[in-house]
Amino acid sequence: MKPRRPKIPPSPERSKLLRALTLAAALPPMLALGAVSFIWLPVAAAVVGVAAGHYYSWRAAARPKVSAWVRLGVFVALHLALLLMCARLFSPGALPQAEFALFAQAITSFDLRSRGNLFAWLGLSAITLYVAATLARDAVFGLFALAFVVLLLAVLSAAEMADGARVARLRQPALGPGAATAFARAGLPALAFAGLLAAAAVAVFGLTPHFAGRPLIPPFSLDLPIPRGTAARIVNPAVPLVQVNGWSDEVGDYYVGFDSRLDLTYRGGLSDHVVMFVRSPAWSYWRSHSYDTYTGSGWEQRATTLTELSSRLRGVYYSIPSDGQALGEEVVQSYYLVTDQPNLIFAAYRPVEAYLNTASLALDAGDGLRVGEPLKAGTTYTIVSRRPNFSAELLRASGAAYPPELLARYTQLPDNLSPRVRDLARQLAANAPTVYDQAVAIRDYLLTIPYDFFPPPQPPGSETVDNFLFVDRRGVCEQFATAQVVLLRVLGIPARLVAGYGAGQYDTLSGYYTVRANDAHAWVEVYFPGYGWAPFDPTPGWTASPYTAPVQRWLFGGSAAGLPELPLGALAAAGRKVLGAALWPLLLAAALLLATAAVWLLVRAWRLRPASSPGYSALDADPQRRRLLAAYQVGLRRLRLRRSAAETLSEVARRVGHPAWDEVTAAVELAAYRPQPPSRPLADRVWSIVRRLRRG
Repeated sequence: MKPRRPKIPPSPERSKLLRALTLAAALPPMLALGAVSFIWLPVAAAVVGVAAGHYYSWRAAARPKVSAWVRLGVFVALHLALLLMCARLFSPGALPQAEFALFAQAITSFDLRSRGNLFAWLGLSAITLYVAATLARDAVFGLFALAFVVLLLAVLSAAEMADGARVARLRQPALGPGAATAFARAGLPALAFAGLLAAAAVAVFGLTPHFAGRPLIPPFSLDLPIPRGTAARIVNPAVPLVQVNGWSDEVGDYYVGFDSRLDLTYRGGLSDHVVMFVRSPAWSYWRSHSYDTYTGSGWEQRATTLTELSSRLRGVYYSIPSDGQALGEEVVQSYYLVTDQPNLIFAAYRPVEAYLNTASLALDAGDGLRVGEPLKAGTTYTIVSRRPNFSAELLRASGAAYPPELLARYTQLPDNLSPRVRDLARQLAANAPTVYDQAVAIRDYLLTIPYDFFPPPQPPGSETVDNFLFVDRRGVCEQFATAQVVLLRVLGIPARLVAGYGAGQYDTLSGYYTVRANDAHAWVEVYFPGYGWAPFDPTPGWTASPYTAPVQRWLFGGSAAGLPELPLGALAAAGRKVLGAALWPLLLAAALLLATAAVWLLVRAWRLRPASSPGYSALDADPQRRRLLAAYQVGLRRLRLRRSAAETLSEVARRVGHPAWDEVTAAVELAAYRPQPPSRPLADRVWSIVRRLRRG
């Protein structure tokens, strides 16, 4: 019977440089995960665990046998981490998969005895980098990916250096050149796997088209649900109970317009804190609600009718009715809330579907969505909108056949509106033949009025639009939008004031919009028969016609999306914006080019490396010689002995003191030192002796 060819046992990895570089290569993916997900406490714990694990593994590699207790502990700890991940799937704001990737690296770092273990462990680092890539929102991730690739190449170089040193040692009379060469190659598939995963992380982050269609499982939170009980009143977590006429010195994270009423005499300051991230393939304003009644000093939602939407998937998926007018391509947006928000659902206009874990979702009379209570930080939901599909030519031809109930509701004006406001409306519309042209003429006139973050207090008893247009001649977005709505209503054109957030700061590479508190905004919607509500923005510095942009599916397709219309005097500023938007992608492209060049140089150096001496290559290639050397290693393990680097085979034999081992030693010395290969019967004889060996 032909004996089974034994496996050559992997040797312990004792290179300090290789272990240090492997540890360093694991840090960029872990830090990248912390930077994109803000889970710094698990990251810090994992970094400490990984450092401790590598130190223990380096010390343990000097021992002759692997500790069974350590491997049992690693096995148990991995399963506990898996159970923790499953338990935290429904925890508020948790990222259990990311945490598991970190903990798995820390746990397995305590059992990195051989080089193959180290290379396989780097595969876990690449998986962590991949998880970070799926969560990354800006191009800073590219720096972490580049650092990982560079350190991965350094690990490969250190492994080659360690192999060179080992081959140099094997030229002296010693055991196992074949085993060393085979072991050096054993970890290369694992390292190649790590490299492929790193490349996949970069590809999923920036080199593939943005996913612009409907995802198979849209992102939404599982950790709520929001209780049932939507009400007509908007609940803002931080609207001041007492609002004093004029400018407030307080700087907050909540816009006073996120309420059932908007007091135009109060201007609260807003911070630049991030309130949410929005991933969307199309630029848009993120609309929340609208107002129908103007009081002369503020806005109210007089129509309090709510339409409860039916859930088609147990409180997770809701279909939103639409008027079916001019609905174009789908725009799928995912919202990641960083701070608490009102009980309003933000969406690109017009929303048709919602993926949100709530017991009830309602559509108000002004086409806004709301839930039962304010949304908590960490909430995620997805909205599917249909981009309005119309042009200026189509809106000009839409006519003025308004439904009577809509005309009555959205042309309401207060009794104290001054005659000069009415005269100005007629004057601006005198040379505009269509409703669309009249809306544009009024908007363009308002764009000539300066924007002022600190307008003077409104005189008591005055009407806001008259004071804004003829007294102060400066103001903030609420005054500009209110003025356009009022001037349009004077002409009998249905219009309403709308609130929400501007698009925010767009990152070309990730496809995320970073929305801050001071992106809260108010603008105008005008009704066109056959097409529905069309947005206009008369506030200087914003987008004059904020229609949802076409869907961008490619990496740099949306670089200039959302830029305002450019007058000739602002071309220089626009150039700076475009250059700033393209800077990070260009830097990342340059980094990838450098990494590619480094890989090419490394491959070229590998091909040009000095070859081992022909004599040793021939010795290593003989199968019977390899069998005898492997049998000696197995025999040492059966006897629970460790041969030091300075100890000869004969000295080990004298320490054993057994005739059978003397026979094994003589055969192995022939295999190690004699150029002629040993015979197969001799190798079979040695293996039969080794199988019968026992301790003592």
